Amino acid sequence: MDDVTPEMKKLLDFIDGKEPGDNFTRELDKVVQSVRKNEKWRLDYMTLQMHYQEKYEQGIEKEKMESAMRMIEDGGLPLEKVAVYSGLTLEQVLELEKRLQLA
Repeated sequence: MDDVTPEMKKLLDFIDGKEPGDNFTRELDKVVQSVRKNEKWRLDYMTLQMHYQEKYEQGIEKEKMESAMRMIEDGGLPLEKVAVYSGLTLEQVLELEKRLQLA
């Protein structure tokens, strides 16, 4: 901590959860408290977080499907094991197999 200015140390301490130690961090704390109380911003933030969570879950599901497709194409595993290893249901794996056969 010897390589930062005293002002930067106060800012870092504030970010770390300590009480504001100078005028800048006190002003910053006021702004943070104001933003926390703003219902529209809170709703927008929650909506954005929900959107991010949906996209994350879609990405996980897509990766499961792609992994299962690679395992099916390889042909070395029974479909039941493909389901177990990919985290998909057997019905989903059977549907993927059908799609691959049609392609």
